[in-house]
Amino acid sequence: MINRRCAVVVLTVLLATGCAKTVDGAARPASNPTPTHDKQLLLDGETLGNLLAQPFKKHPTWGPHHGGREKLGTNQDNATPAQCIGVAFASAAIAYASVPVLEVETVMWAAPYQPVRVDDVQEGVVSLPTPQDAAAAFAKFAAQWQACDGTTVTSEYVKPHGVRAISDVRVADSVVAASVLGSSGPQAVDYPQPVARALGVRGNHLVEVAVEFIGNGDPANQGNADMKTSGIQIAHAIMDRLAVS
Repeated sequence: MINRRCAVVVLTVLLATGCAKTVDGAARPASNPTPTHDKQLLLDGETLGNLLAQPFKKHPTWGPHHGGREKLGTNQDNATPAQCIGVAFASAAIAYASVPVLEVETVMWAAPYQPVRVDDVQEGVVSLPTPQDAAAAFAKFAAQWQACDGTTVTSEYVKPHGVRAISDVRVADSVVAASVLGSSGPQAVDYPQPVARALGVRGNHLVEVAVEFIGNGDPANQGNADMKTSGIQIAHAIMDRLAVS
C-alpha cells in the first residue's frame, strides 16, 4: 500500500515542482534551482501573526539559523523509533541522513504573551541540488509519515518521559501533514501539548513547519489557529514564496 501511495506522491510532486514535458516526451526541470542565501523565504513575525490572528516575536533562545546540514536539529537523534523522528520533530538531522542537503534555513517564533492559541511556530527550508532530488525525498518522507501514523515516539532529551504520539497523517497538494500530541512530565497529563506538523515540497526545496499549541485548548484564547489546517497553511505560504524567488 505504501508503494502505491509513494508512486502517486512522486507523480504529483513532479508536476508541482516545475517539470516540463519536452518534444521527446521526457520530463525536464522547468528552471534551475534557486539559491536561498539572498532570499527572504521564511515568514516573518508580522506575516505569521496575520495568518494566525495573534502576535509573534522571535524566540529568545532559538535561531534564526542559516547554513548547511549542520543547522539541522540533533537533540532527538536517540529518540525511538528512529524512522518516525522526522514526523515528531521538525528539521531533524537524522531524517535527512540520506538526503543531499545543500542549505538549511530555520527560524522559530514565540507568542509574547498569553492567552493565545499558539505557543510557538518553527519554520524551515531545506534546499537540495535539484527538483528531482526534492521530489524523491518528499515521496520517501510521505511514505514514512504514513507508516508512522498511530506511532508514539519516545525521546530521552525531553525530560522526564517525553513522548510524541503521531496521528491523522494525510497527503495533499504537495504537503504531508500530521497531528502530534506531546507530553514531557506529570502536568502534561492534564494539558498535553498538541503540535501541527507539515512538510511540503516546491522546486528544489523542502519546507518544514511545526505549530505548537497551548495545551489547555481554550477557545477563548486569542487567534484563529487550527490543528488540522494551520501547519498546512503556513507551509503553503512559504511554498508560494519559493515559487516566486
